[in-house]
Amino acid sequence: MPLNSFAALPASRPLALFSCLLVLKMGAMAFATANARRKEKLVINPEDVGVNPGSRADAQDGPETARVKRAHHNDAENIPGFLGLAMVFTLVGGSATAGWAYFATYFVARTLHSFFYLGHVQPWRTAINRFAEAMTL
Repeated sequence: MPLNSFAALPASRPLALFSCLLVLKMGAMAFATANARRKEKLVINPEDVGVNPGSRADAQDGPETARVKRAHHNDAENIPGFLGLAMVFTLVGGSATAGWAYFATYFVARTLHSFFYLGHVQPWRTAINRFAEAMTL
């Protein structure tokens, strides 16, 4: 399918936008993993101690690094499958309105999941309650 034909599909724009946003979100989670390691002053490889002043080497990740990695791995397990289904939806001629709605909802849900996971916010009612409190400030 030529690129101009793909661009003519109704849901191609929302697919392009939210695909990019989801990939950037996964990159942000990789950065968050590195940042958690930096804050915990813990590296996995002994040779990395020399380039990370004040750190120590340990074969195990610290608790916060492990939490961020689990959130990142959750993205890595779920986002590629969604992107595949979103591509199929677009290729079969799904509507632009539905594409904007479905893809945006998924992106927001994945983003909220990461914030809740990293913020130790569980169960969902607690997350919703904290969100409502933040909205009233």
